[in-house]
Amino acid sequence: MSGYIITTKIDSAFCIQIHRPEKKNALTSEMYKEIAEGIKSGDADDSISAIILHGLEGCFTSGNDLSGFRNGPSPDRIYPHNIYIDALRHARKPVIAAVDGYCLGIGTIMLFHCDFVYAGPKTRFSLPFLNLGLSPEGGTSYILPHLIGYQKAAEIILLGEPFGAELAERIGLVNGIVSASDLMERALEVAEKLAHKDSDAIIATKALLKHGMDDAVSTAMARELDLFNDRMETPEVRETIAGFFKKKSI
Repeated sequence: MSGYIITTKIDSAFCIQIHRPEKKNALTSEMYKEIAEGIKSGDADDSISAIILHGLEGCFTSGNDLSGFRNGPSPDRIYPHNIYIDALRHARKPVIAAVDGYCLGIGTIMLFHCDFVYAGPKTRFSLPFLNLGLSPEGGTSYILPHLIGYQKAAEIILLGEPFGAELAERIGLVNGIVSASDLMERALEVAEKLAHKDSDAIIATKALLKHGMDDAVSTAMARELDLFNDRMETPEVRETIAGFFKKKSI
């Protein structure tokens, strides 16, 4: 185990914390696997009403640890973060995200697949695919335009600029803005409310809500993965990633 993913059970909530402060909660292959396993474990436990994803105050996650991309595309063209997103997408029980501070790249992507999202007022979101010479993934190319409209989605994806919690709430990416110190309390309150409802009805209703877009998201993710792998093989992306590590070593 990496030691960077901490799971705890609080009342009826299964909490999964990203805890790698020295690297701003950047996610490694092992961490993705552990989060996916945590989601599956919470989903299988009959005493659990909801799964809560959270990081640290001031940092949810800075995104992918780029060291996993230094050698180019994955030989089997599948990446650990793809497996994690699949586990998140197919969780039967509600998933609640409590995010604060950095919420970059995959940190923002994973929120598309959560059922409730609460953010601290200073949270900064971003989808910096094009800044690395890469293309959208995780269902972003389908979900974001359908969530906020084509033009706003194009602005966020093509410019790759960070945006704050107020815009995230306005476009429907987050349910509400909560002070950083109260985020977990809010997430636990929601989990407790869910615990007092019929669990089978919740699972069936969540499946019903997601049914209409499941096929479209799966198709989009397959297309995204093909293009992402193609981009990973380009000299521009290799140079950008190499430059990132060169800059860090100076």
